[in-house]
Parts: sequence; structure tokens; C-alpha cells
Amino acid sequence: MKLLLIESTPGNATEIGAHLVADGHEVITCADGRGGPCKGVAEHVTCPMEGHIDLTIVAREQGSAHTLAEMGSVCAQRHRVPLVEVDPRQIDDEMPSVTVANAVAKRAVEAGYATAIRNELGHLPALVDVERLPGRVHVTVQVPASQSAPAKLSAVADRARHAVRTHDPYVNGIDVSVVCYPDPAD
Repeated sequence: MKLLLIESTPGNATEIGAHLVADGHEVITCADGRGGPCKGVAEHVTCPMEGHIDLTIVAREQGSAHTLAEMGSVCAQRHRVPLVEVDPRQIDDEMPSVTVANAVAKRAVEAGYATAIRNELGHLPALVDVERLPGRVHVTVQVPASQSAPAKLSAVADRARHAVRTHDPYVNGIDVSVVCYPDPAD
């Protein structure tokens, strides 16, 4: 997985990073190497948010205040990248399996997209499933068969796409499938 590792204080995630690299993950950071929290300031194309990131891990001691060094976590949340926080002092106890942490955090992010779509569709009894993929969001909306007229299906797809774009203005692509299920009265 491609992981964004953010240190609340310089050096507090060194051990975590070493574990992740040893497990075969690609680990990137936001820090500019000169004490600044953002390498994208000097050169926009070096910003990690320019590519797909599977999971953001913020290393911060439990109970400590957020720091400017964690600015990348704000960007990650704006880009709807799943995020977990880990206490670097308790790496053996607290460092979750990256796969499990990613699945849990990814599901929460996907639920945010689904909620935005359901809110956009209003009273329509739709079932919404969302999957966040590298560079894309794939949405499946199930509507009652009574909504099966092509114009209605197209309108549902447009509204779902609009909801995703409003919720996440940074997503590169949005795929929407609209399918029908039998009406409960049938």
C-alpha cells in the first residue's frame, strides 16, 4: 500500500516508518526536509496529494496537542484519504495491522460519500454503495423499478455524481451505475 506517514514532532515516526517499509509498503511524507510541514509549497508537483494514497497514518502521542507538522493530515482529510492516528510510544500495542486499519478507515470515508449521495437523492428510496479506488470513486445506486425510465435513471446518476463532486472536489473520476430493484408492492 501507498501510505502517507505524518509525524506530530520530527522523528517520532521513524520506528513506525521502518516497520511499514519492512512490511513492503511505500511510505511517503509531507515534510519538506527543512523543518517545514509541506513539501508542496516549494514545488506543487511534489505534494503527496497529487497521487493516490491508500492510508494516512498520523504519529502523535496520546493526549498531545495537534502541531503544525501534522498539516498534511488536514490535506488528507480534505482529499478524503482514510486516516488513523497511532501513538508512537506504544507501537507494539497500538500499531494496527495496516490492512485492517486501512479497511476500517476506508469504509468510514466511503460511508461519507454514500451519506452525501443519499442526502442529494432526498426522498428517493435508494440503496447506495461506494468504493474508493485509486484516483476514482465508484458508486452503485439501486432504485425501485418504478424509477426505471431512462430519464429518471440518468437524473439519479447526475445527482449522485454531483453529490460526490461536492463532497470531494479533488477526486479525478467518478463512475456511477444505477440499477433497479423490484418495487416492494410487486
